[in-house]
Amino acid sequence: MTHPQEPKHGFDFGANWQAFSAAHVNEQRLAVAAQSLRQLLQRDELGGARVLDVGCGSGLFAIAAYGLGAGRVVGMDINPRSIAASAANLARLAPNAPITFQQSSILDRAVLSQMGMFDLVYAWGSLHHTGAMWTAITNTAELVAPGGTLILAIYHRHLTSPVWRGIKWFYNRVPPLVQRLMAVGFAAIIYLAKLAVTRRNPLAKERGMDFWYDVIDWIGGYPYEYATPAEIERFVAGLGLTLRRLVPAQVPTGCNEFVFERR
Repeated sequence: MTHPQEPKHGFDFGANWQAFSAAHVNEQRLAVAAQSLRQLLQRDELGGARVLDVGCGSGLFAIAAYGLGAGRVVGMDINPRSIAASAANLARLAPNAPITFQQSSILDRAVLSQMGMFDLVYAWGSLHHTGAMWTAITNTAELVAPGGTLILAIYHRHLTSPVWRGIKWFYNRVPPLVQRLMAVGFAAIIYLAKLAVTRRNPLAKERGMDFWYDVIDWIGGYPYEYATPAEIERFVAGLGLTLRRLVPAQVPTGCNEFVFERR
């Protein structure tokens, strides 16, 4: 997900989601996504919950939430290609599901004021790409109903984070051929680094994602912000939510996953 006022050379997340969806989204990927949602929430079903997916990307997790028993499901993303990918995946995987995808920004308070409240707000790996992460977190938290749950995944702050920001900035300013060469080169580096750190096959993706498209997203994902778990917990606590669960990033610059509850 990106902010409408992002730099001119920001990454086209929607194009990457469309390519991923065309190549990989199917019933098996949906099942893996649903299982990862169960594991993160430590619940087997959602019992009619109102669900909002902020930065819905391919729409896979909005569809998975419906499959776990959610009631009203809304997916939002600023990128029109992401909305198109989500709609196409919905038509293929759950054509009669009561899921709405809308093109809008989490930074647009006029839109948010009309959305109502949700029992589960899911913002996995999207808010750090808005160009205004802390404002995006604030706005997202305000959509969580009393007793509701907020899921965030935010890039971990690491000594190499500024270097990666520079790489991402550069990637979005070079021709497509150079971008392709960068992606191939970094894919090998990232594969070996993840294998060394996790001792697991990087091609086996737990959330129904795909290694190659994740590499492209990672190298190109600009705007790019990050924070430590303590920074996120302290900030969100100030918004009236309590941390229930933290899943640390598997690699130094990966995403920390947070499960908060509205007090």
